[in-house]
Amino acid sequence: MCKVFFIRSRLVVSVLILLCGGAVYAQQPATRYLSDDIPKAWTPDTLFSQQLPPEDLWWSEFNDACLDTLIQEAVDSNHNLLAAADRIRMARAAWRMEQGGFYPSVNFSAGWTKTRNSGYLGREAADNTYSQYASGDLSVSWEIDLFGSIRQRAKAKKELFRASRDEYNGTMVSLCAQVATAYMTLRTYQQQYIVAESNIQSQRSILHITEVRYETGLASQLDVSQAKTVYFNTKASLPSLEAGIEKQINIIAILLGKYPDELRPMLRTTKPLPDYQRLVGIGIPMNLLRRRPDVRQAERTVASYAASVGAAKSDFMPKLYLNGSIGFASRDMDHFFNKRSMTYQLAPTVSWPLFQGTQRIQALASARAQLDSG
Repeated sequence: MCKVFFIRSRLVVSVLILLCGGAVYAQQPATRYLSDDIPKAWTPDTLFSQQLPPEDLWWSEFNDACLDTLIQEAVDSNHNLLAAADRIRMARAAWRMEQGGFYPSVNFSAGWTKTRNSGYLGREAADNTYSQYASGDLSVSWEIDLFGSIRQRAKAKKELFRASRDEYNGTMVSLCAQVATAYMTLRTYQQQYIVAESNIQSQRSILHITEVRYETGLASQLDVSQAKTVYFNTKASLPSLEAGIEKQINIIAILLGKYPDELRPMLRTTKPLPDYQRLVGIGIPMNLLRRRPDVRQAERTVASYAASVGAAKSDFMPKLYLNGSIGFASRDMDHFFNKRSMTYQLAPTVSWPLFQGTQRIQALASARAQLDSG
């Protein structure tokens, strides 16, 4: 019995030494592997300065109140944008859930128990035994994150949350651009319709003059035919322009999540094309590329996959738990909170899965494959 106890004691001491050694190893300074010290702060490079496109408000430079109203209504009512906002809330909740692993889990339980034991459990018959008592205790379980498993998982969820925000920004940029494009196309069709009507009136006059000249012998039949061709071709373009106007109204209605009849009174009123005379600074191509929300979303997603790989590696290491409970148990409620009725338990636990088939190996392989695909 003493030999078994000695072996178990040596095993516990060995595990504790390994944990302490791993913790010390994890805290080794980076200068052990680097020739120079890591700077305390990094100087930001203007090449990588980012400004969120939704904050540019580029459409306000057109000074068109109708366009500003349409874009604002699209931001408030577009279904894709609302769904992207919901995904942001989901990602934030998942991040907060993973952060909960840093804190201990506290549970309270209370109950009343009454038991009767059989009298025929021994070699000879005996009287039944009865017992009853009430109990209540507060238990605490806390995982000590020695090797960063919880930290890496929380980081992965945090990066996914940031990626969801960039997805929202990308959706907003695309939405504003589509609304502005449809609005400009609508105003273009309306101006083309006005020009076509003006041309029809002048061409009708030219046709009448040509017919009069033909009747007086000053023009040929060919001149009359050409005048008619130009006149009817211009007149035939009106239905296509009208269809184009209706098409753009329907597109704007879809982007705003409304019926076309709700927007038609406002959009059917002909207005000139917005005038934009401000110089556009295109900047450095790399800077423009890093301002794209989809590029930033891809960067955040890759960072999340990398953190998942780190979490999968940490699962190979042992886990240390601090478990404990304190409470009271008594047959009579009068003595429930008596000092002699108090119960407690303190149980530090080391858990190290030595064999689980290939689950952890495959989990690591899956995380690496996900990182490579990103």
